[in-house]
Amino acid sequence: MVSVSKMLSTISKKIIKPSSPTPSTQRCHKLSLLDQRPYNYMPLVFFYPKHQVATIPNGPKQLPNLLANSVSKTLTCYYPWAGSLKDNATIDCDDSGVEFFEVQISSQMDKVIHHPNSNIKELTFRQVGDACSAYYFLRDWAALTRNPNAKISPYFAEDSLFPSPFDGPLVASVIESKNKDCIQKRFVFSDSKLSALKAYIADESGLQNPTRSEVVNALLYKCAAFAVSGSSGSFQRSQLIQYSNLRERISPPLPPSTIGNILTVFSTPIYNNERDLRLPKIVRDIRKYKNNLSSKNNLEENEWVVEMLDAYRTGKELFNQRNCDVYLCSSTLMYEYEKLDFGWGRPAKGSLGNVGQFSKNFILMNTPDRGVEAFVNLNEQEMCLFDKDKDLLEFPTPIDRDNLN
Repeated sequence: MVSVSKMLSTISKKIIKPSSPTPSTQRCHKLSLLDQRPYNYMPLVFFYPKHQVATIPNGPKQLPNLLANSVSKTLTCYYPWAGSLKDNATIDCDDSGVEFFEVQISSQMDKVIHHPNSNIKELTFRQVGDACSAYYFLRDWAALTRNPNAKISPYFAEDSLFPSPFDGPLVASVIESKNKDCIQKRFVFSDSKLSALKAYIADESGLQNPTRSEVVNALLYKCAAFAVSGSSGSFQRSQLIQYSNLRERISPPLPPSTIGNILTVFSTPIYNNERDLRLPKIVRDIRKYKNNLSSKNNLEENEWVVEMLDAYRTGKELFNQRNCDVYLCSSTLMYEYEKLDFGWGRPAKGSLGNVGQFSKNFILMNTPDRGVEAFVNLNEQEMCLFDKDKDLLEFPTPIDRDNLN
């Protein structure tokens, strides 16, 4: 399959600056400890059918100017995102602006995203915000595109929650790339299959109301752990680690629309044998350790902060001291990306581009029909075994396969 990048041609490239200059009192934005970790880009892609875009004045021809003007207004409030990285602890909010591309794709869109006759918008986010921050930005950008007089009010936490270490900001990479032979594959869980999977888990575990995130993560992890063990020829001890948004777990509560990397992680136990890797047990463990976050001081006892500092100070990879295979999951199911309306209706599809350089990695995203799209990264040999797992064959539908190299 020809890569999408080879089908793209650039029509125009602009630098969009905030519509109003940033006040001198807001020129210095201090990055938190969690901001200082070198994050992956998060390439979000949204597809809008032509008949929807045709409803705006002048149709597609007006679209680039409309989006450029509204993102300029949005950047006035999201001023750090239009600044320059001064060092690993500071952004100079100098209104440098953001790159804005208008491109043409020389292909039918169904060959790109399995949906024909669509327009594409791809955005990347890094360093100054997590998935929740990205959603707030897009939500506010959409609001200002629909109504230039809309009021938006993001709040930047900066380093107030997670300040830099006493010995100074992080100055070196915390993690190393692991994309050798890494394969990314997408799986879609329909609403009906999710209902069946949740019902099965509830019956077998006695757990009330298992969530979509809990059951999908457990299934992907179990299938991947068995695939990795099968590929290596012997059982591999492993653990599932998940990111958790802390905005609702911090006391006193944070203002609405708080922007930044406001996260922790929580972990299942390390599974030492095949008997432990049963779906009902994994889901119960996920629920238990997620609920444990409610009884912790997640600012002072933040597992993600501890892992970052340990990796930075030892020069080793994240989670290295756990001495087992680590599977990392990010979920965006609580954010309604699939409902983003810029004035011509909701997208026919919202998805992610190439979302990882790291194996044993899962990302979950909503589909427009209340399903879940899962992005799974494993190496090629592991993925071949993963595909054949009977539970995986029963519940999700595979979409495609992309080599990340």
